[in-house]
Order: sequence, then structure tokens, then C-alpha cells
Amino acid sequence: MVKTKTCAALLSITLNFNVAVFASAPSNAVSGPDFSGHAAWVYDSLNVPGQARQLQAGFFIDAINDYNTQADRKHQISSIYSYHASMEMYCRGGAHNCSPANLKLSFASPQHPLGKHAEKSSVARYRHGVKARDGHQPVKAVAIIDGVVNGQYQGSLKGLNELPQRLAEGFADKVSAAICADANIDGVQFDLEPLNLESHNGQYFFYRRIAENFAGKRDMGGINCVTSSHPAGRFFSVFAPTRALRPGSGSAANMHQITNSHRNGYMIAPIYDLDGSPLGHATPVADYQQMARRQLQQLNSWATQARVPFKIGVPAAASVHEYVRCAGPPCKNQGAAPDSQLAYVQALMTALSATGVRDNTLFHGNVIWAWSRGISHGGASFMPEAPPTEVLSYLIKNL
Repeated sequence: MVKTKTCAALLSITLNFNVAVFASAPSNAVSGPDFSGHAAWVYDSLNVPGQARQLQAGFFIDAINDYNTQADRKHQISSIYSYHASMEMYCRGGAHNCSPANLKLSFASPQHPLGKHAEKSSVARYRHGVKARDGHQPVKAVAIIDGVVNGQYQGSLKGLNELPQRLAEGFADKVSAAICADANIDGVQFDLEPLNLESHNGQYFFYRRIAENFAGKRDMGGINCVTSSHPAGRFFSVFAPTRALRPGSGSAANMHQITNSHRNGYMIAPIYDLDGSPLGHATPVADYQQMARRQLQQLNSWATQARVPFKIGVPAAASVHEYVRCAGPPCKNQGAAPDSQLAYVQALMTALSATGVRDNTLFHGNVIWAWSRGISHGGASFMPEAPPTEVLSYLIKNL
């Protein structure tokens, strides 16, 4: 996901506790949880330069309900990914000098989103506010947890790849305990960028332990991810570019192990921001369609070879290259931008049909990028900040 997200610098509190892991655990899930179906990213915090950030949990409930009311079952949204927390590291002297206390999870909510305040989180608001599809199937509530692995600021995840196995797994235990203590959360969408799974490094050990924990294979301080409300445990996704599945790579092999070891993981491949130009440089629609088709052909083939379940990110709102309007010094080549975001969405859906991705049994749906209250990054703001009416009218029949 492009780091235009509204999560940065949110009012947050930090969860900082040590997790005790026990050898015994309650009865474990016998099959993986269901993560299939289309989804949407939502960001409830105001993200407009010069204005104070304000979190209004559940801001887009009515918009999602309106969409699902108009769409048939095949094109409805079955999961809501809402921003929940950021992973942070405060390790002086490098990763090998870290301690568990230096590895933290900071929440977007101004109040502790556990215990009596759990129902005030965005995840909880969408879980209870979005109407059940067809009147009986609840929409799944997924927590977005992000982190910047190559960040040059205090609290970034710089050093995550170098974390020793013990600390990487401890970080996963800490995150798992926080997530699985909240009955509102069905899964997590991890957006830790840039992804690096080329070796058995810190990211690999972190995700491998997440898969194990979410399957209910261990207790974490008395908390287990398999519960009466989640008998199959929780699921998770890894946000990653298509090249992460390049045949013969360590990344592809490790992604397979992470997602398949307990049948509770999948990959999200964003089909936007595909060229290498600086942010703010608009991608012409014709160029985008060619790049999207090439990416989807690779994804279809490479995911099949690696046997990795996947979903696809759709630029229904602005990205830093696919947009209608851009404001700020980085904005270049704006004459190439279309009059409507619909042009990019139609180009992607045409490529999706042409490549046969929908027929791949490993394909589990599309993810709409995004309902937000502002998309700003690198000194620029991008529009539209949410899917326009014409895009939604198209997606209710074509998602």
C-alpha cells in the first residue's frame, strides 16, 4: 500500500507488555478461517495538510452499506480493512541490542482499544455497523497494522529484518495477544513495507509465528486466537508486490510457507503505482493498462507456481501515480491524468478479464483502495480521496 495512508502521526497510545507463551493450548482450529471475498480499505482519520487529525470511527459505514445494498452477492464487499495500529521499534544501537520492551504496538484510537474501550475502535464500529450481506452473513472486520521497515525516524521498523528469531517471534506474540484479545477482530492486514522475505530474516520469523499463533497453536499470557467466536482462529494477509513471487526466489518459497503452513494467510498484490517514476507523476491510462496486464499475467502464473493465495488491490481512489488531481510541488505530468478515476478502474478490470485471473482457484477477490478522509504523501495531496459515484456504480457490477 502506498504510504499515503492516514495512519502516520495519529494520536496513539502504546501497548507495551511481555507475553508469556505456554506449551499447552486449548483445542486448535482444524481448518483455516475463511478470508475469501472482496474487501475494502477504510481510513477514518482526517488527513488534510494544515488540519488537525481527527479520528471518527466508522465514518464510512453508510457508504459501505449503500454499496452493498446495490451490489449483488458476487460483487459485494465481504471484509472491511480498517486502520488499527502501527508496529514500532525503539532499539538503540541496532536490532541485536533490542529487548522485548523496545518492540511496541501503537493504536490509532485515543483510548485503549481493549477491554471496555474495544467497542470504540474503527474495527468494532464496522463489524457492528456494516449490515450483514444478504441479511445473514456478517461482514468480516480486519485490523490494518502497518510499519515502515526502511524508515529513518524514531519508532520506525528499521532493523526488523535483522531481529534475532527470538525477538521477532516475541514481537509476533505481542501483536497476536493484542489482536486475539479483541473478539471484534477476524483478521489482520499487515502492511509492513518494504517486504523482504528473501531469507529467514526477522520478517520471515515474524510472519511464521503470526501464522502459528493465529491458528491457535499456543497461548500468549492466557490468550488464544481460537475462541468460541473464532473457532477456526484468525487470518492475516501480507501486502506485497508481484515480484515477491518471482519463480525460484527465496521470497516465493517463504511466502508459500507463511501463507500455507496453517492455511490462514494470503498475499495482497497492489495493481497500482506500478512504474518507477517519482510520486506525483501521473501515469497515462494506456500505459497503466499495459503495466497492469503484465503484472496480472505474472501474478497469475507466479502465484500458481508458488501456490500462494492472493487478492488484488484496485485503485478506486487516488494513488500517488493513478489519480485525477494532485496538489503540491511533487505533482508532475498532470496532463496525463484522466478526468475520472473510473478510467484506471476500467483499465484494470479489462486486464483482469483478459488474463483469466478470476478463474485461478488461488484468487480470493479484489480489495478496493480506498475510502479515506485525505490522501497526502511527500508534500502532495491526491484526489479523489474515496471512490467517486461513477466508480462505485461500475464496481457494483464488475468488481
